[in-house]
Amino acid sequence: MGATDHAQGAFADHGTPDVNHAKLILDDEEADHLTRFIHAEDRMSYLAAHAGTRLLLSAIAEREADKLRFERSELGKSVLVDAPAHLDFSMSHARGAVAVAAAYMPVGVDIEPLRDIRDMNEMSEIVLASEERRILAKTPNALQSRLFLRYWTIKESVLKAAGVGFTISPKTLIVDAGSSPAVLSAPAALGPTEQWRVIAPPNASLNETP
Repeated sequence: MGATDHAQGAFADHGTPDVNHAKLILDDEEADHLTRFIHAEDRMSYLAAHAGTRLLLSAIAEREADKLRFERSELGKSVLVDAPAHLDFSMSHARGAVAVAAAYMPVGVDIEPLRDIRDMNEMSEIVLASEERRILAKTPNALQSRLFLRYWTIKESVLKAAGVGFTISPKTLIVDAGSSPAVLSAPAALGPTEQWRVIAPPNASLNETP
C-alpha cells in the first residue's frame, strides 16, 4: 500500500490546492454532502479526503480531477468509472485526520480518533473473535481502547480492500494487532490469508501486549 512515484511527482508539481480550489474539484453529490457537516473540522476532513482522492487518481489515470466519475459496486464500494485496469483506491477521514490510498491491487485504509470505547464488552462481542477478546482482556485497562481501535481499523481496512464492507462479520476475520500486524485467519470469501498485507503505524505502548 502506498503512493506511486508518478502520483508523488504530480502532487509536488501542482502543490496543495487551497480550500476554494478543492471545493471546485468535487462533484455535485460531494459538494452537497460537504454542506451537511455542522462542524468546520469535519467539513475540512471530508473535503481533504475527497479532493485528495480525486487529485491522486487524476495523477495516476492522467485525467482531470473534476471530470472523474464514480459509481458504487453491488456491495457499496466506490469505484472509479473507466479506471485503468486493476486500479483500486480507498479513503477514510475523521476529525483532523485523513487517509487516502491507491494501488494496482485491492487496497483499503481506515483511521479512527483515539478515544475511550464505551460498552467495550458489547463492542468486542460484535467486532472481535474469541482469541482477540482474550488478548484484550489481558491488556491493561488504560490501553484497552487503543488496542480495540487498532483491531477495528485493521479489520475495516481489509474488509474495504475486499470490497465487502460489513456484509462479512468482522469477528470472522482474525488479525494480529501487535507490532507486526497481520491477517491470521479469514473467511473463505476473503481468499487466502497470505494475500493480505497489513501496514499500520508502530505503537510502542502496545508492543508489550500479551
